[in-house]
Amino acid sequence: MQHECSTLMYNFRFYISDKSNQNGTHSIKLRYYENRHVRIQIDTGIEIPLKYWNREKSFLKKSKEVGSEYVQLTQMDSLANQIISSYRNQGKPLSKKLFKKQFEDGEPSINTKPVEDFFTEFEHYLESKKGKVVKDVIKDYNSLRKHLEGFQEFSGIIVDFNAFDYHFYQEWTDYLAYHAPLKNGGVGMKNNTIGKLVKNLKAFLNDRMRRNRIKPIDLTAFKVVQEEVDHIYLAAEEIQAIAAVDCKADEELEMVKDFFVIGCLTGLRFSDISRIRPEYLDNEGFLNIRQKKTSGRIVIPLRKQVKEVLKKYNGHAPEIDSFTFNKRIKELGDKAGLHQKVEVEHKRGTIKEAQLLEKYKLISSHTCRRSFCTNAYLDGIDVQLIMKISGHRSEKAFRRYLKISNYEAAQKLKEAWGLD
Repeated sequence: MQHECSTLMYNFRFYISDKSNQNGTHSIKLRYYENRHVRIQIDTGIEIPLKYWNREKSFLKKSKEVGSEYVQLTQMDSLANQIISSYRNQGKPLSKKLFKKQFEDGEPSINTKPVEDFFTEFEHYLESKKGKVVKDVIKDYNSLRKHLEGFQEFSGIIVDFNAFDYHFYQEWTDYLAYHAPLKNGGVGMKNNTIGKLVKNLKAFLNDRMRRNRIKPIDLTAFKVVQEEVDHIYLAAEEIQAIAAVDCKADEELEMVKDFFVIGCLTGLRFSDISRIRPEYLDNEGFLNIRQKKTSGRIVIPLRKQVKEVLKKYNGHAPEIDSFTFNKRIKELGDKAGLHQKVEVEHKRGTIKEAQLLEKYKLISSHTCRRSFCTNAYLDGIDVQLIMKISGHRSEKAFRRYLKISNYEAAQKLKEAWGLD
């Protein structure tokens, strides 16, 4: 993990001594460069078995066997960055002796820019994100702010930059699981929703630390909980049942239906469907587009049904926002007769809950991409080929999108074994 400052020639990195100590461990040291030739070495005081060192990243591997050492080194990494940033931002020289003194003292002598209160700082962060991320990300951060403010009012615990410890994490996630009010009038969130809020809070705090806005915070205890969810996919005949719904009397519903068809037959994410333009379409029937989330370029052969929809909108996808889509696609599923009962399980805190819902109630924008991947897989298309179109970078991530029933898995085996 090498850190370089582009304005002034200061940088540092951690390394591990090749020479072992008497107890068999190796010492981790920090090497600070004032320029390419002048450097100084500082012993961090951390000693570990060599197998826990990642030479490629010049940092400790994440392992419970060296958990406390990992936290300690992470704090040192943040401190070193903070010292260098303080001097770089003010254009002041930072000699190797001065760096060593401040590092060993544990605090920069040039004060960091005084930080404003938590929610004002959060507003600055949110403003900096606008125009750089999709609208749904901004919506997620607005939700985070709302649930932090709600927790503050509910618990009496003041949310500021000194509050974030293990006690806060426990109290906040407990509030989210059992007390947080929901839009539908219910109370308490599912674990995956809580996990997303924790993830976004950590992203914000880490950004403020990297920018030297706040002192280092140990976020090791802030676990992002994720669980397997019973997402559905739609079979080809179900997709066509929705496509066949007559929406001529409702222009918005017609646009939702057309957007849905594009999603199910291309595997594109919602944000990428919204960006389709005539120049992305070639004369050979391919869509060539760079994905917004990953920046990876993908090429998709367009089926006749998709071509007809795009022609209808002059080479664009219909303009529809995700909130409207997710609300009205369920209406289409209802009209198409997708009333099959599906058992859905999820956790709220430590409590497992299950309920039977009609299938159309579970359809969302994510269903389109999941249906594309699952149907292509069931059609026998090679996984690597599907991934080239879907843009998944790893097979592990791709397989999370596959929603195959036990019966469908058995059918695939039956075909593979040549059974009648």
